[in-house]
Amino acid sequence: MVTAVVTVLVTALVAGCGSDGEEPQSSDAPPDATLLEGDAVEVKAIDNSWQPEEFRVAGGTEITFVNDGQNDHNLVPEDEGADWAIDGDDFHPGDEVSFTFDDPGVYRFYCSIHGTIDAGMPGVLVVE
Repeated sequence: MVTAVVTVLVTALVAGCGSDGEEPQSSDAPPDATLLEGDAVEVKAIDNSWQPEEFRVAGGTEITFVNDGQNDHNLVPEDEGADWAIDGDDFHPGDEVSFTFDDPGVYRFYCSIHGTIDAGMPGVLVVE
């Protein structure tokens, strides 16, 4: 009898903790990513780092990647088939390139001139 009551209570508690119909974020999403608000935001490539390195935006936000450093950079998405890469020939100091992300998800990227997906100059974009 006690087991049945505990089971009913646990089931009720779990059912009451829903997420308002939203899909859960990927486990790759950094929990402390900087929230960038607005219809258009900037992410800067500053010599050997992205500023911010991990960030969140709402779907439909235009993100402008700005080379605000002294070196050339590129932007390589972890997903090799993605259409939002930036070639090093198009991202010299002072250059800007914009993309709009509509689909929720976790998008990892890096500058291959200064590192890999895991070290050097990686970045993480979370679209909510």
